Amino acid sequence: MAGAADRRVTSRRIHPARIIAGGFAGVIAMGTALLSLPAATANGTSIPLIDAMFTAVSATCVTGLTVVDTGTVFSRFGQAVILACIQIGGLGLMTMTTVFLVAFGRRLAIVDRIAMQDSFHHTRNPQLGALIKYIVAATFATEGLGAAILSIYWIATGRFESPWTAVYHAVFHAVSAFCNAGFALYRDNLTGFQSDPVVLMVISGLIITGGLGFLVGLDVTTCLRRSSLLRFSTPGRRGHSVSRLSLHSKLVLNGTAALLAAGMVSYYLLERRALFARMGEFEAWLNAFFCSVTARTAGFNTIDYAGMSSPALLCTIVLMFIGASPGSTGGGIKTSTFVLLIAYAYSRWRGSEDLHVFNRRVPQETLDKSQSVVFAALATFVLGGSALVGIESTAISPAGSHDQFLSLIFETTSAMGTVGLSMGQTPLLSAPGKLILMLLMFMGRVGPLTMALAISIRRTRSRFRYADENVMVG
Repeated sequence: MAGAADRRVTSRRIHPARIIAGGFAGVIAMGTALLSLPAATANGTSIPLIDAMFTAVSATCVTGLTVVDTGTVFSRFGQAVILACIQIGGLGLMTMTTVFLVAFGRRLAIVDRIAMQDSFHHTRNPQLGALIKYIVAATFATEGLGAAILSIYWIATGRFESPWTAVYHAVFHAVSAFCNAGFALYRDNLTGFQSDPVVLMVISGLIITGGLGFLVGLDVTTCLRRSSLLRFSTPGRRGHSVSRLSLHSKLVLNGTAALLAAGMVSYYLLERRALFARMGEFEAWLNAFFCSVTARTAGFNTIDYAGMSSPALLCTIVLMFIGASPGSTGGGIKTSTFVLLIAYAYSRWRGSEDLHVFNRRVPQETLDKSQSVVFAALATFVLGGSALVGIESTAISPAGSHDQFLSLIFETTSAMGTVGLSMGQTPLLSAPGKLILMLLMFMGRVGPLTMALAISIRRTRSRFRYADENVMVG
């Protein structure tokens, strides 16, 4: 009995959710300590601890909200610390830990294996080593390709004073883009590249690739490889194997394409006579597309969101809330969750008891989990937004708080979705307001349900059920 009790205590103590949450917290603590050093700033003076912590949280949670300017306040050392936090947060702490363990020849514990699977898998794949190799290889290969293209382009155009500076800026922004972090080395973010299609399309490609998720990339790669093998196989064996994408990948790819198209058209129509009024037709569509890409957890901006119209801001809030895809470098409730709930609502409206998508039935357990994710995100949004508005509105008049309300709700959604877009309110927040955004960023990255699992002490299974009784809803 004592041994069983000890195993239960140990199991609770090392729950995978706690490993993930604790790991991110450890990286944040280390980043805060390093960014607090005088060597981390350009002028050799330590920044306030609250600002160092905010920057570390934003970088590790790949958000991009800033309270100080990254390019001018921090030294190369400080920027390197920020980039390391971005890479660890984007690639995933558990992946980095696993790589180091494998490198030193140590075997993974069962709990580490479960934590990795819960972080990146929609199904339990026993080939964890292959997945890790793919994640690491795909991450650095994609970031390297993006950095190479930007380096060559910036060196050829003479954008910077030296080739080494161009390479440094290319690497920093390629990593930041693929990890959906939104950190830039320029005071106006990417506004200076508003009319540069090469930079915006490279950054957009990195953002989309990082936001699709590791599993989708692996699934697509596997299907392409199998299709190539089948094409050159013997005629008698061609029909024996069918290479197809998983339902998860189909939902993510179709959902991402639909959201990108809807966002691009919406931004163009809503801002063509406003923020895009002075742009040419091609430039307007280019920036509308970039706004649609970056709104779903990337955080880069080529326009001033403080001057955006209310309908376009509402569109941005919705896209930020949806976010990227599961197992990716982005946040939000995830594209697959959004698509499943839309399809489920339509299915129920038609009177169907089961949800069938692409000739596959979606288990009820998955639908229940999707609803739980959305409810947890809404609860986090309401509580976090209410706390932030309440704290920041205490010292101003009711009329002034009305003007501030939209920007605070915008910052709340941006933090919770780990997006990083801002209407300029974040640097003006009080210390309690910054703490609230830090908590929202942390929960948005780790996940509301993971956080709930991490802090839960005990889960019990009911030994009996009460009688059913109906309740009127709707």
